[in-house]
Amino acid sequence: MENLSIAAGKEIYDRSIEIINSLLVKNKHFHGGYSDTEKNIVKRVIHASSDISYADTVFFTGNSAFNSISLLKKKLISKEAVKIVCDSKMTQAGISTTVNRDIIVNSATYIGLDEKDLHDSLTLCASRYDFPDKLDYCKHKDHARLTRSALSIRAAIIENLPDFIVIGNAPTALTETIGICKYLHNHISYKPALVVGMPAGFVGADLAKNNLKNDPFFSAIGNTGNSGGSPAAAAVINALFSESFL
Repeated sequence: MENLSIAAGKEIYDRSIEIINSLLVKNKHFHGGYSDTEKNIVKRVIHASSDISYADTVFFTGNSAFNSISLLKKKLISKEAVKIVCDSKMTQAGISTTVNRDIIVNSATYIGLDEKDLHDSLTLCASRYDFPDKLDYCKHKDHARLTRSALSIRAAIIENLPDFIVIGNAPTALTETIGICKYLHNHISYKPALVVGMPAGFVGADLAKNNLKNDPFFSAIGNTGNSGGSPAAAAVINALFSESFL
Protein backbone atom coordinates (compact mmCIF):
# COMPACT_ATOMS: atom_id res chain seq x y z
CA MET A 1 0.00 0.00 0.00
CA GLU A 2 2.85 2.40 0.85
CA ASN A 3 4.48 1.88 -2.53
CA LEU A 4 1.19 2.56 -4.28
CA SER A 5 0.81 5.74 -2.27
CA ILE A 6 4.33 6.88 -3.13
CA ALA A 7 3.77 6.11 -6.81
CA ALA A 8 0.52 8.07 -6.85
CA GLY A 9 2.17 11.00 -5.09
CA LYS A 10 5.00 11.05 -7.62
CA GLU A 11 2.54 11.00 -10.53
CA ILE A 12 0.69 13.98 -9.06
CA TYR A 13 3.94 15.86 -8.50
CA ASP A 14 5.20 15.12 -12.03
CA ARG A 15 1.89 16.25 -13.51
CA SER A 16 2.04 19.43 -11.43
CA ILE A 17 5.52 20.19 -12.74
CA GLU A 18 4.26 19.67 -16.31
CA ILE A 19 1.55 22.25 -15.69
CA ILE A 20 4.04 24.66 -14.10
CA ASN A 21 6.36 24.25 -17.11
CA SER A 22 3.50 25.09 -19.45
CA LEU A 23 2.72 28.25 -17.48
CA LEU A 24 6.35 29.36 -17.62
CA VAL A 25 6.95 28.86 -21.34
CA LYS A 26 6.90 32.59 -22.08
CA ASN A 27 8.47 33.79 -18.84
CA LYS A 28 11.71 35.45 -19.94
CA HIS A 29 12.96 36.07 -16.40
CA PHE A 30 12.58 32.42 -15.45
CA HIS A 31 14.30 31.07 -18.54
CA GLY A 32 17.01 33.72 -18.71
CA GLY A 33 17.67 34.38 -15.05
CA TYR A 34 18.20 30.95 -13.51
CA SER A 35 20.45 27.95 -13.97
CA ASP A 36 18.81 24.57 -14.54
CA THR A 37 19.25 23.68 -10.87
CA GLU A 38 17.81 27.02 -9.76
CA LYS A 39 14.84 26.49 -12.08
CA ASN A 40 14.12 23.18 -10.36
CA ILE A 41 14.18 24.90 -6.98
CA VAL A 42 11.88 27.68 -8.15
CA LYS A 43 9.44 25.17 -9.62
CA ARG A 44 9.31 23.27 -6.33
CA VAL A 45 8.51 26.53 -4.54
CA ILE A 46 5.75 27.22 -7.04
CA HIS A 47 4.40 23.71 -6.58
CA ALA A 48 4.35 24.10 -2.77
CA SER A 49 2.67 27.50 -2.87
CA SER A 50 0.53 27.29 -6.03
CA ASP A 51 1.88 30.77 -6.82
CA ILE A 52 3.44 31.18 -10.25
CA SER A 53 4.75 34.66 -9.36
CA TYR A 54 7.74 33.11 -7.57
CA ALA A 55 9.24 32.63 -11.04
CA ASP A 56 9.89 36.38 -11.02
CA THR A 57 10.79 36.96 -7.37
CA VAL A 58 13.07 34.16 -6.13
CA PHE A 59 16.72 35.17 -5.79
CA PHE A 60 19.96 33.23 -5.34
CA THR A 61 23.11 34.86 -3.97
CA GLY A 62 26.62 33.65 -3.32
CA ASN A 63 26.28 30.65 -5.65
CA SER A 64 23.89 29.34 -3.01
CA ALA A 65 22.27 26.48 -4.90
CA PHE A 66 25.52 24.90 -6.09
CA ASN A 67 27.29 25.35 -2.75
CA SER A 68 24.37 23.97 -0.74
CA ILE A 69 24.10 20.89 -2.91
CA SER A 70 27.86 20.36 -2.68
CA LEU A 71 27.64 20.53 1.11
CA LEU A 72 24.77 18.04 1.20
CA LYS A 73 26.72 15.60 -0.96
CA LYS A 74 29.73 15.89 1.34
CA LYS A 75 27.45 15.19 4.30
CA LEU A 76 26.10 12.15 2.49
CA ILE A 77 29.56 10.77 1.84
CA SER A 78 30.71 11.33 5.42
CA LYS A 79 27.34 10.24 6.85
CA GLU A 80 27.10 13.45 8.85
CA ALA A 81 23.82 15.16 9.68
CA VAL A 82 22.96 18.46 8.06
CA LYS A 83 22.03 20.85 10.86
CA ILE A 84 18.99 23.01 10.14
CA VAL A 85 17.40 25.70 12.30
CA CYS A 86 13.90 26.92 11.46
CA ASP A 87 11.93 29.92 12.65
CA SER A 88 8.71 27.99 13.24
CA LYS A 89 7.31 24.52 13.72
CA MET A 90 5.41 24.89 10.44
CA THR A 91 8.63 25.53 8.56
CA GLN A 92 10.32 22.62 10.29
CA ALA A 93 7.38 20.29 9.57
CA GLY A 94 7.48 21.17 5.87
CA ILE A 95 11.01 19.85 5.43
CA SER A 96 10.69 16.30 4.13
CA THR A 97 13.13 13.58 5.10
CA THR A 98 11.65 11.30 2.43
CA VAL A 99 12.76 13.39 -0.57
CA ASN A 100 16.24 11.97 -0.17
CA ARG A 101 16.22 9.28 2.51
CA ASP A 102 20.03 9.08 2.56
CA ILE A 103 20.38 12.58 4.01
CA ILE A 104 20.57 12.70 7.79
CA VAL A 105 18.66 15.72 9.05
CA ASN A 106 19.05 17.33 12.45
CA SER A 107 16.48 20.12 12.61
CA ALA A 108 15.47 22.40 15.46
CA THR A 109 13.15 25.28 16.23
CA TYR A 110 13.02 27.11 19.54
CA ILE A 111 9.79 29.01 18.94
CA GLY A 112 7.92 26.88 21.51
CA LEU A 113 10.28 27.65 24.40
CA ASP A 114 9.21 30.14 27.05
CA GLU A 115 11.23 33.28 27.75
CA LYS A 116 13.04 31.83 30.74
CA ASP A 117 14.24 28.82 28.76
CA LEU A 118 15.39 31.10 25.94
CA HIS A 119 17.19 33.36 28.40
CA ASP A 120 18.88 30.38 30.05
CA SER A 121 19.93 29.01 26.66
CA LEU A 122 21.44 32.32 25.60
CA THR A 123 23.23 32.82 28.91
CA LEU A 124 24.74 29.33 28.76
CA CYS A 125 25.88 29.79 25.16
CA ALA A 126 27.38 33.19 25.92
CA SER A 127 29.35 31.61 28.74
CA ARG A 128 30.43 28.68 26.55
CA TYR A 129 31.86 30.93 23.85
CA ASP A 130 33.07 33.61 26.25
CA PHE A 131 31.69 36.48 24.20
CA PRO A 132 33.52 39.63 25.26
CA ASP A 133 30.27 41.58 25.61
CA LYS A 134 28.17 38.65 26.82
CA LEU A 135 26.58 40.51 29.74
CA ASP A 136 25.36 43.30 27.46
CA TYR A 137 24.38 40.95 24.64
CA CYS A 138 22.25 38.57 26.69
CA LYS A 139 20.86 40.81 29.39
CA HIS A 140 17.10 40.88 29.91
CA LYS A 141 16.40 44.37 28.60
CA ASP A 142 17.99 43.36 25.30
CA HIS A 143 15.47 40.52 25.09
CA ALA A 144 12.61 42.92 25.77
CA ARG A 145 13.13 44.73 22.47
CA LEU A 146 12.89 41.50 20.47
CA THR A 147 9.85 39.61 19.22
CA ARG A 148 9.49 36.02 20.39
CA SER A 149 10.43 34.86 16.89
CA ALA A 150 13.64 36.91 16.89
CA LEU A 151 14.64 35.79 20.37
CA SER A 152 13.93 32.16 19.48
CA ILE A 153 15.99 32.20 16.30
CA ARG A 154 18.82 33.93 18.15
CA ALA A 155 18.94 31.17 20.77
CA ALA A 156 18.59 28.39 18.19
CA ILE A 157 21.41 29.71 16.01
CA ILE A 158 23.83 30.31 18.87
CA GLU A 159 23.22 26.91 20.42
CA ASN A 160 23.19 24.83 17.21
CA LEU A 161 25.48 26.74 14.81
CA PRO A 162 23.46 25.27 11.92
CA ASP A 163 24.47 24.65 8.32
CA PHE A 164 21.13 25.94 7.02
CA ILE A 165 18.86 28.59 8.55
CA VAL A 166 15.32 28.56 7.19
CA ILE A 167 12.95 31.50 7.77
CA GLY A 168 9.42 31.05 6.47
CA ASN A 169 7.22 33.04 8.84
CA ALA A 170 8.67 35.96 10.75
CA PRO A 171 10.43 38.95 9.16
CA THR A 172 11.89 39.79 12.58
CA ALA A 173 13.50 36.33 12.69
CA LEU A 174 15.20 37.03 9.38
CA THR A 175 16.43 40.43 10.55
CA GLU A 176 17.79 38.84 13.73
CA THR A 177 19.42 36.06 11.68
CA ILE A 178 21.35 38.62 9.66
CA GLY A 179 22.56 40.36 12.80
CA ILE A 180 23.38 37.35 14.96
CA CYS A 181 25.26 35.53 12.20
CA LYS A 182 27.56 38.51 11.72
CA TYR A 183 28.03 38.79 15.47
CA LEU A 184 28.99 35.13 15.69
CA HIS A 185 31.30 35.42 12.70
CA ASN A 186 33.15 38.27 14.38
CA HIS A 187 33.59 36.34 17.63
CA ILE A 188 33.83 32.64 16.73
CA SER A 189 34.14 32.65 12.90
CA TYR A 190 30.76 30.96 12.43
CA LYS A 191 28.97 31.46 9.12
CA PRO A 192 25.94 29.51 7.89
CA ALA A 193 26.28 27.69 4.59
CA LEU A 194 22.82 28.90 3.56
CA VAL A 195 20.08 31.25 4.73
CA VAL A 196 16.63 30.72 3.24
CA GLY A 197 14.66 33.93 3.68
CA MET A 198 11.01 33.71 2.67
CA PRO A 199 8.92 35.26 5.46
CA ALA A 200 5.52 36.64 4.48
CA GLY A 201 3.97 39.86 5.69
CA PHE A 202 3.20 43.50 5.07
CA VAL A 203 5.42 44.84 7.86
CA GLY A 204 9.12 44.37 7.35
CA ALA A 205 9.08 41.26 5.16
CA ASP A 206 10.21 42.81 1.88
CA LEU A 207 12.79 44.98 3.66
CA ALA A 208 14.29 42.03 5.55
CA LYS A 209 14.47 39.93 2.38
CA ASN A 210 16.06 42.72 0.38
CA ASN A 211 18.63 43.22 3.14
CA LEU A 212 19.47 39.53 2.86
CA LYS A 213 19.61 39.68 -0.92
CA ASN A 214 21.96 42.66 -0.97
CA ASP A 215 24.32 41.47 1.76
CA PRO A 216 27.40 39.80 0.21
CA PHE A 217 28.21 38.10 3.53
CA PHE A 218 25.46 35.52 2.99
CA SER A 219 24.87 32.67 0.62
CA ALA A 220 21.10 32.96 0.36
CA ILE A 221 17.92 31.87 -1.35
CA GLY A 222 14.85 34.02 -0.87
CA ASN A 223 12.20 36.06 -2.59
CA THR A 224 11.32 39.71 -2.82
CA GLY A 225 7.91 41.16 -2.03
CA ASN A 226 5.33 40.48 0.67
CA SER A 227 4.56 36.87 -0.21
CA GLY A 228 6.31 33.88 1.30
CA GLY A 229 5.59 31.42 4.07
CA SER A 230 6.60 28.10 5.53
CA PRO A 231 5.62 25.95 2.51
CA ALA A 232 7.78 28.04 0.17
CA ALA A 233 10.78 28.12 2.52
CA ALA A 234 10.60 24.40 3.25
CA ALA A 235 10.24 23.68 -0.47
CA VAL A 236 13.66 25.24 -1.07
CA ILE A 237 15.27 22.73 1.29
CA ASN A 238 13.28 19.86 -0.20
CA ALA A 239 14.43 20.87 -3.66
CA LEU A 240 18.05 20.94 -2.51
CA PHE A 241 17.60 17.47 -1.02
CA SER A 242 16.16 16.28 -4.34
CA GLU A 243 19.16 17.68 -6.23
CA SER A 244 21.69 16.03 -3.91
CA PHE A 245 21.56 12.35 -4.82
CA LEU A 246 25.02 10.85 -5.28
